[in-house]
Amino acid sequence: MKRGIEKPDMRKNIKNSGNGKDSELIPDPKKMMQDLKKNIRLKKSGSKKDITRELEVEELEGEIEVLRDELKEYKKVEDEYVDRIKRLQADYDNYRKRTIKEHLEHIKRANKDLISNFLPIIDNFEMALAASKELDGSKDEFYKGVKMIYDNLLELLKKENVTVIEPVGKEFDPRICEAAVTEAVDDIEEGSVLEILRKGYMIDDFVIRPAVVKVCKKN
Repeated sequence: MKRGIEKPDMRKNIKNSGNGKDSELIPDPKKMMQDLKKNIRLKKSGSKKDITRELEVEELEGEIEVLRDELKEYKKVEDEYVDRIKRLQADYDNYRKRTIKEHLEHIKRANKDLISNFLPIIDNFEMALAASKELDGSKDEFYKGVKMIYDNLLELLKKENVTVIEPVGKEFDPRICEAAVTEAVDDIEEGSVLEILRKGYMIDDFVIRPAVVKVCKKN
């Protein structure tokens, strides 16, 4: 005959105090276990939420740090592109200015060569007019016609920014004048231009033909 396992009698562990209130002093073991399990679940639940929240914060902080690094890289790339664009813009402006300047200089040189071919004709007109005036032919119709053609030529040169060099009374400048004759004049400062022997012409800053002049030179 098998003997069953005897369950411990919890009542044997209860000491009788003799006042009839012993059952109230000792708590129910089942209730104790339920409360213990509940407290454990609450602690585990609260701890899990805190850990999850901390992990989320750490993850967000990591993402923010990554975004900051990426922003720095993008800013660096942007600065490089801006600097490159500024250099390209400066190079283009310099190229454009240089091209315009070269183009204008080319036009001036071309005009200079063309106008240089006209100057002997103008010289001939001036000599013809001077000779006619000496012969008192300034009232003649032929003189008036020649004078009109001469004036038209001068007007054409004026439209091309051609100017006559006027050095008389000024210090001799070898850049725009050629000294052909010298003469000592007492009341004129040495080195001053006394007379124009042949007119000189300029177009802007280009000398088309220097003026041939007489210069004062003291002995």
